[in-house]
Amino acid sequence: MPKFNYDNKYDILYVLLADGKNSLGDEEYDGLVVMRNEDTNEITGLTIYGFMEKYQSELLPVLPSEIDIDFDLISLINLKSAVS
Repeated sequence: MPKFNYDNKYDILYVLLADGKNSLGDEEYDGLVVMRNEDTNEITGLTIYGFMEKYQSELLPVLPSEIDIDFDLISLINLKSAVS
């Protein structure tokens, strides 16, 4: 189960998919950093800069095929927490 952390101040979404130890990040698309395990190349996490701006403009990058994330659900959660 992915873990999410949204930084409302800087509009950054962090997604942890697996143990992030021994992982390196690579900006595969503008504003999308994909974290991969150095030994196995398994995707361990994502960092999406400008998440809400991209989501609301329908400009989110296409994620690697092995990642299935419901951004609509994340957006609703983050909008509610930003208001309260």
